[in-house]
Parts: sequence; structure tokens; C-alpha cells
Amino acid sequence: MTVAKGQGAIRDGGEQGLAVVLVLRGSAERRQVGRAVDVGIEIRNEGKDVVWFVGAVDGSEEGVRYPHYRPTITRDGTVVAAPPRPEDPLVGPMRAADFRGLRPGESFDPTRGGAAAYHPLATFATFRPSEPGFYRYLLTISTVSTRPEEWLGAFGQDAERAAVLDLIARVPRLEITSNVLEVDVR
Repeated sequence: MTVAKGQGAIRDGGEQGLAVVLVLRGSAERRQVGRAVDVGIEIRNEGKDVVWFVGAVDGSEEGVRYPHYRPTITRDGTVVAAPPRPEDPLVGPMRAADFRGLRPGESFDPTRGGAAAYHPLATFATFRPSEPGFYRYLLTISTVSTRPEEWLGAFGQDAERAAVLDLIARVPRLEITSNVLEVDVR
């Protein structure tokens, strides 16, 4: 059985009307020891204006570049899975196709991108619970960079550099944490 508790949301309450929601979802079926849990991820714009966002690109989960996608899985208050250490800080270029302009009410899965170069979150995709119990899945996303260059790739960035820097400036600077997805493993 899977239970979603709470729901991550950022609301600025000001004139910008920013309201971004981050939701983790799982199926209601009971999970088995030794099998990965399928976790659905949704970023939704509940505001009144377009919100620009980038999915999980090469280096996001490891914190090598922005946006940072930090998944964690805990059991009995102990972290049992977290992002891997960076193997290679050389990440490919950020492309204009990696940015999504979400209209009010629109949502997307930041790990599935079509033309965008989004990646599944390895922490969620590869973890296999080794014993029965309740596991808690959580995701925090941060776009709070100090410089736009912290989003760029380590190579091959020149072709779209100007367009990408313009799009980076449109992404709101925020940190958002999802709801807790509680999974019963038997």
C-alpha cells in the first residue's frame, strides 16, 4: 500500500501569483521486498501566470548543476537511499528544449521529457527495499543558484548559450519539497 502524505507547494502570495506544487505518487498495491518501487513525479503550476521549469537533467541529482533534484528514501527515520556521488562533473549542455513553460493548471513529469534530455532519478529507480517495513520517499528540488552559469554544461554549451541564459533568468528561484510518499513493503 502506498500513501501520499501532505503536498509540497510554494506560494508567494504576492503579485506574481507563483504557486508550484511537487507531488510524488505511487500505486495502491502492496510492494514486495527486493523490487523497485515505481514513483511518479509531477510538477504542477497552480498559479495565474506561466512558470518556467527544467526537469532532471544530467548532473541534477548529483548536485553537479542546477536545478538540483535531491531524492531521499528513509525507513524508521534512517536514510536508506540518497543521490549517488558525482562520478564525473562533466555534464552535457543545457538546451532550450530542456525548459518547460507551464501554463496555469499544466503539469509535467520532470523525469520524462520527449525532446528534453530529462533523466530518471537513480535513487528512486534503482533502490530495492531489502526488508519489510514502511519506506518514506521524498524529493526536494532547488533552483536557488547564485549564478546562471551554475546551470550550464561543462562542454558544448556555446551553440545555445544566449538562449539558455535567457531561459534560466525566467525560472523562479525556489526550493520545493514534495509530499511524503509512504510505501508499505512486505
